[in-house]
Amino acid sequence: MDSTKEKNGNYKDDLLLRMGLNDNKAGMEGLDKEKINKIIMEATKGSRFYGNELKKEKQVNQRIENMMQQKAQITSQQLRKAQLQVDRFAMELEQSRDLNNTIVHIDMDAFYAAVEMRDNPELKDKPIAVGSSSMLSTSNYHARRFGVRAAMPGFIAKRLCPQLIIVPSNFDKYRAVSKEVKEILADYDPNFMAMSLDEAYLNITKHLQERQNWPEDKRRYFIKTGHSLENDKPRKEVNKLSEHERSISPLLFEDSPPDLQPPGNTSQVNSEEQNNPQILQNSVVFGTSAEEVVKEIRFRIEQKTTLTASAGIAPNTMLAKVCSDKNKPNGQYQILPRRQAVMDFIKDLPIRKVSGIGKVTEKMLKALGITTCTELYQQRALLSLLFSESSWRYFLHISMGLGSTHLTRDGERKSMSVERTFSEISKAEEQYKLCQELCNELAQDLQKEGLKEYGSLVFPVKKIRNTNNGVLLVSYRLETKPCPPLGVQRKLTKISF
Repeated sequence: MDSTKEKNGNYKDDLLLRMGLNDNKAGMEGLDKEKINKIIMEATKGSRFYGNELKKEKQVNQRIENMMQQKAQITSQQLRKAQLQVDRFAMELEQSRDLNNTIVHIDMDAFYAAVEMRDNPELKDKPIAVGSSSMLSTSNYHARRFGVRAAMPGFIAKRLCPQLIIVPSNFDKYRAVSKEVKEILADYDPNFMAMSLDEAYLNITKHLQERQNWPEDKRRYFIKTGHSLENDKPRKEVNKLSEHERSISPLLFEDSPPDLQPPGNTSQVNSEEQNNPQILQNSVVFGTSAEEVVKEIRFRIEQKTTLTASAGIAPNTMLAKVCSDKNKPNGQYQILPRRQAVMDFIKDLPIRKVSGIGKVTEKMLKALGITTCTELYQQRALLSLLFSESSWRYFLHISMGLGSTHLTRDGERKSMSVERTFSEISKAEEQYKLCQELCNELAQDLQKEGLKEYGSLVFPVKKIRNTNNGVLLVSYRLETKPCPPLGVQRKLTKISF
């Protein structure tokens, strides 16, 4: 009886780790974790969501138990042999370390929520989230102070923050704004790699080389008030900005960095405007360093969209993504392209900060006493005996501060997909209507990419029972298969539930 209670108590503690506050997220530092976790547990207990999470947690605990049993059987001889093998691989990795590229990760701040606040000023100073009572896509920084985050059921968010405003998603609008941002990014790296609507990687190495010879006028942008301009086209009229307008950004609730100006209209100075003292006074010149280039990118994004972006600058993609989260929102962080700078940054970095290490992997590594990247490196031999080859090699890359330096935007594309999460749909006609919408959306994407010969659409269905009301969340993944080049066909396969 006592052992059963103890086991159930352990599961509750585990659920807190799984479902509770993740304060690794930007804007959620320093919150009352115990209070927030208590509300989350009370809101979910007895729901299907709770039962589903409990089931997942038991599965993770079983994996950890199996892993610890396997660890207990490892001999010192096996460990020494593994150490030699892993160290040889680590030496090869070190010899191939590339510090010659400047990779930038651009991450829009609370993107969906920021777009909604921009388009509805009444939302600006209120806690809001985008999504539905079933699931949230994102939350603004006001809502994050209550523990509200992305991938959280809306009904839990409402318990954490009763005054929370949940705005329905509008992906057509988000795509339009994302397109504006991407037009700017392409000026610095035509082959930038978009990861989603709100984040992208750029390799600005070539741009930096070319920029060294640019005159100051080519790096000068000026600010104009009034309605936004299309494509940053120059205009001659400019209004004098007050000191208050220069120093405060109306976005979110953070002051802009001193090197950034408030939203307005920005463009490069043309020849006639170069001799106008008033215009020059209201212009900003960016330097030739990587840090200055990224300030310029963020400046142009804010001026064009009135939204802020955060950025990371580093020798590879893995580090750049971690860096972009360091000074959120509306900030940037750089790791200089030196080995020692990389190792100093990695040394005390929590493993959960690294993309690709989620809560399950974090828990499994924590069971081995690993919470930082240094500990990840120290236990490299043991990890090679307990995890798959791809996993322990990935861990080794992380612990050495290594990542990709090549952005694979171009190349042969194997598939394209669209995905949407939604509330319960019980009627067959509604299900097919939604499938048709997704099919049309994918067809448009295919046409934009010039992949008309890929037109047969397949709908694998993933069903997830979630929320306290038993809402059925269904995600359709549409994949393309080669077919004769007869244009984009829209073919719906049979869907079974």
